[in-house]
Amino acid sequence: MICEMKRMLMGRGMWAAVALAVAAILSGTAWPVRAGGLEPGHFMRLVQNALCGKVVYYVMPVAAVLPWSDSVLQERKGGFLKSVLPRGTRLGYAQNKALAVALGSFLAWVVAGMAVLFLFFVLFFPREFSCRELCQWESSRWEGGWPVSPSLIWELAAVLLRCGLMSGILGTLGGICAVLSESSYLGFGIPFVGYYFCIILRERYFPDAVWLYPPGWISGDAGYFLLLFLVTSMELHGYMLYGRLEEL
Repeated sequence: MICEMKRMLMGRGMWAAVALAVAAILSGTAWPVRAGGLEPGHFMRLVQNALCGKVVYYVMPVAAVLPWSDSVLQERKGGFLKSVLPRGTRLGYAQNKALAVALGSFLAWVVAGMAVLFLFFVLFFPREFSCRELCQWESSRWEGGWPVSPSLIWELAAVLLRCGLMSGILGTLGGICAVLSESSYLGFGIPFVGYYFCIILRERYFPDAVWLYPPGWISGDAGYFLLLFLVTSMELHGYMLYGRLEEL
């Protein structure tokens, strides 16, 4: 598993996904226009609002499949699959691959969100601190001396976690499609098409079907549903990969 994770983290797809996710978050940020101080936690609100914005929704299925979804096909093409299977078991390989695919897609958005958060901390937190000194906000605004509200930290962490889970689901579905179709293009394309198909159905035909709207799963309180969906997808991915290894 450690070897699988190292190869995934060193792959170009992983860092291409992180770069794309960072670009999406920055593009969807409502940058502060007024000069002077900012309210406490403003840099965190910028990231949270961007993660719940349309740019992130549009880019999500593209960045999710880049890290490791079609890796089994690339390993077959390069001959790595034939060399690694005799040294282990099909079950172990399928389990490691399913976990690595989901974790790669999950980490792409989490790392991107943390990188943008650090950038905004450097850019905007000094303005929040100076505004605190100038305006002399009451201690209640700072919740017992905290420079950032703990509730705001939890809200941002929850949104970032849901983004990671949603990305992990899409990446895993991409892995399933790649195994079944034996095509990287279909592995990348089918989750993309299915994602937008659900959005179109909800926006045009079923406006009350919140369960059919993937962006709503990120902005809403659907963490447990996404976790269950991800675990189920990983189990299905591992099962299908195990059954197709001999054919691959």
